[in-house]
Amino acid sequence: MKASSDNPRAAHGAHTREQLLDAAERLFARRGFEATSVREITSAAACNLAAINYHFGGKLALYRETFRRRLAAVRDDRVATIERALAAPGADLESVLTSFARAFLAPLLHDGGAGQLTELIAREMVDPRLPGELFVDEFVEPVQRALAAAIVAVEPGVSGADARLCVTSMVAQFVHAVQRLRHAERVAPGRVAPPDLPKLVRHIVRFSVGGILACREPAARSRPGKEKSR
Repeated sequence: MKASSDNPRAAHGAHTREQLLDAAERLFARRGFEATSVREITSAAACNLAAINYHFGGKLALYRETFRRRLAAVRDDRVATIERALAAPGADLESVLTSFARAFLAPLLHDGGAGQLTELIAREMVDPRLPGELFVDEFVEPVQRALAAAIVAVEPGVSGADARLCVTSMVAQFVHAVQRLRHAERVAPGRVAPPDLPKLVRHIVRFSVGGILACREPAARSRPGKEKSR
C-alpha cells in the first residue's frame, strides 16, 4: 500500500478526517452530543455534509472516535511520563509520583487537549453515549496499571493490589482538585486565581508517599534507605 504522501486522494481523505475530528471535539466539548448538529461540525471542518457518514458512518461513531483519539493521546503521554521517571537515574517513589502528578494536573489546569478531554467527559457524564467499558479499558486501566507497576518497582515491599488502591486514591485527589477549580471558574469566572500548581503537586505527592509507604510489608518498612521519599 502506498503511503498517503504518495497518494493525493488518500492524503486528502486523511486530512478531511482529522479536520472533522478536530471540529467535532471542540463542538462536543462546548455543547455536548445532542446540541451539536452534523451541519455545524461539517461547517466548522469546511467539509461537505456527507463527509461524516463517509468517514465515520454517522454522528455517534464520530463522537466515539473523537473520544478514542483524545483518550489515546493523553493516555500515551501519561504512560510515557511514568516510564521516563522510572528510568531516570536515582528514581524513587517521590520522583515517580511527582512526574505523574505534574503530567496529570498541568494540562487540566490550563489550556490544552487534556483540558478539552475534561469537558468532553463532563458532557458525557450528563448525557452518556459511549460504551460503558470504553473509558476504563482505553484510558483509566492502562494508566493506572503503569503507575502501580512503577510504584512496586521502586517500593517492592508494596503489593500490586495495594499499589492499585493507592493509585486510585491519588488520582481521586487530582480529580477533586480539578473539580474545585472548574466549579470556581463557573461560579466566579475571572475572579478566582488558579491554584498554585507546584504547591498542589507537592502536597498530593507527600500525602500519597506517606500512604504508600504505610502499605509496605513489615519487613520492608524496616529496610534502611527507604525513608528518603518522605
